Amino acid sequence: MAPPGPRVQRSLSNFPPPNGSDFLCESGDLPGSGRLLRWAEFAAGRRVGDLDSRMNVAIVRKLRSDETDAVADLTARVFGKPHEYAGMFQMMQDAYADCPFIPTDLCWVAEAGGRIVAKWQILDFEMRIAGTPIRMGGIQAVAAEPDENHKGYAKEVALAALPEIRELDFDLVLGFAQRGAFYRRLGAAVVAADYEIELDPLGVPPLRNDPFREWDEGSDLPAIIHAYNQSNAGSTGPLIRNEALWPWLVRRPTSIYICDDGYIGMTQWADGLIIREVAGQGPDFHEVALRKIASLAREANLKRVYGAVAPDHPLIQMAVPYGIRVSSIYTRKSGCIGLALAPVRLIGRLVDTLSARLEASRFHDIQLDLGLHAPGEAERLVLNPEGRQGRRVDLNLPEAALLQLAMGHVSVASLLVAHPKAFPDPLSAELLGVLDAAFPVGHPFMWHTDRY
Repeated sequence: MAPPGPRVQRSLSNFPPPNGSDFLCESGDLPGSGRLLRWAEFAAGRRVGDLDSRMNVAIVRKLRSDETDAVADLTARVFGKPHEYAGMFQMMQDAYADCPFIPTDLCWVAEAGGRIVAKWQILDFEMRIAGTPIRMGGIQAVAAEPDENHKGYAKEVALAALPEIRELDFDLVLGFAQRGAFYRRLGAAVVAADYEIELDPLGVPPLRNDPFREWDEGSDLPAIIHAYNQSNAGSTGPLIRNEALWPWLVRRPTSIYICDDGYIGMTQWADGLIIREVAGQGPDFHEVALRKIASLAREANLKRVYGAVAPDHPLIQMAVPYGIRVSSIYTRKSGCIGLALAPVRLIGRLVDTLSARLEASRFHDIQLDLGLHAPGEAERLVLNPEGRQGRRVDLNLPEAALLQLAMGHVSVASLLVAHPKAFPDPLSAELLGVLDAAFPVGHPFMWHTDRY
């Protein structure tokens, strides 16, 4: 996993104004409802703490290490119910003190009237896209003081942060939202479907020779991490885990059973047994894993096994004869939302995988000269350089569409419909097939244990 970016120490005079503008932030949704504080005016004559609380302005800046309690308090009040406040506040305090994936360098705040009124924390993760390790910014939370809502502070914080995040070599930020309007206004798009499975455990045959045992975290954690990363090595969506990350996965399974070939992780609720994650190798493992899960549900007198599992996971294939129900829900505005920061650069990192896909397809003899064009980015890539027949194509797409393409969430054909000007020249059936081979539609998916 890539280490967090270096700490950036800046004075007010050399901190760049957000979004290339020369003002800090104007509050209020109506023209003239707030005052623009120009950057030169502020840097020349005021310190952060000198703002007049009657002025409807805010400074966007990095969080200081001595302000983590204020951000933990804001987060717990905004996202937690009253009875959850103490636990959430303590969790945030502990994370800022000990978690290497939530550095203060990746938290931007808006300050107005001498207090923090909004914050945006980015987590420093590594995930897989087309099997390739990619540094990804996880959207931990956007929070604003309830009495400062609808003043535009959260948006200004994001607009100030995004160029800096990009320069730290993040190609995307990724989060999960029930209502993604805020991120859509920033240019984000849904990049993965929601998947749900349900199975009646009574319909699954019994497990005759049980190879599983309950895990021991102290001795088995390295094996769990290895099995997880190996099982997801060719996937799009999962985090790349290490032992330092495990304690901070707040949705990790409450029960784990391990065997020589892998493990299963579940959480029991009153309405059924939830599959949190399954990692292992080979059809024999997945058959016994399925039978073990069903056996545990029957022992607990539960009549339902369910969870979020991608439709192409081997466990699902083994469960087909037993009547599993699989749902794929493709949303437009919520769920797994990605904001592309450098999608052309991202696809460039995938060139080995894209070439391997072409080489393994019926277009194995074609060498593709692929031009990618997005606002502010352009690059030419050569895919399958050993191919003897040259072909050339250019794609002109918005950042969000390129991210969806890279993650396998949408097809090239659907992009043709949504963005008819994406291809300067008419696309032949052959070239469409070549692009489909390089960018196949898949099932990008992050296990719920990984979600933040």
